[in-house]
Amino acid sequence: MSDALAHWLLAALLVVAMAICYELVIRFHARVRRIADEDNDDASDEGFSLSGVFGLLALLMAFAFGMALDRYEDRRQLVTVEAMAFDTLSSRLELLPEADRAAIAPMLKTYGKIRLATSIAAVEDPAKWAEGRALANAIERRIYDTVERMPSDPRAALVVEAQDELGDIATARHAARGAKLPVAVLWLLAIYCLAGAAMLGYSVAATNARHRTAAVLFFCLLSLAFVTVLDLDHPRGGLIVVPQDELEAAVARMT
Repeated sequence: MSDALAHWLLAALLVVAMAICYELVIRFHARVRRIADEDNDDASDEGFSLSGVFGLLALLMAFAFGMALDRYEDRRQLVTVEAMAFDTLSSRLELLPEADRAAIAPMLKTYGKIRLATSIAAVEDPAKWAEGRALANAIERRIYDTVERMPSDPRAALVVEAQDELGDIATARHAARGAKLPVAVLWLLAIYCLAGAAMLGYSVAATNARHRTAAVLFFCLLSLAFVTVLDLDHPRGGLIVVPQDELEAAVARMT
């Protein structure tokens, strides 16, 4: 099952769970009021509690959305930085003698294709990512070995410097791919969504004004916000993916 489908199934389950909480609290509200010996003047307290719960939920949702969006922007920026690093290394290869450039350029082209292939994988696959990373590292080592066999030349040092930067960016992208929101934060958001649905049911039951259609629509909006956070937090497995256009263009430019 793809991550995108899993996210939407989770969103549907969250809507159903919120609707169940809403209906259960409405059905048992009268019994709770009898036990607590409450009167009609408590409706204002219920409204105050409802505002507090949803205010805190909005704060948590905004916090999680901001964190997920920042991670998405970091991943997108790293793609651009890697593309620029490929362009820099390609241009520095032009400084080398023809024989040395002919030895390194095909390996760099292969390295770029492997990096691009692992980056544009349609489904987040840790095994495929690890395989591509291992192949890229092997080719990177071959490039280093080729440069080290060259006679002492400042131009070769410039190539090594650019290659080091390219390797550092690959490591940074690997780390950014694994940087996701803590699971505890997502559980907290889901729990607050359910608590908010229960508080909404308790509040509307006190006033005998049940707007189930509006409530379900509201739950759908909450669930949509929740699944958007999940989608942003999964760089290759959801509907919102990090574009690889700059990297693809950089690889195509390499001779």
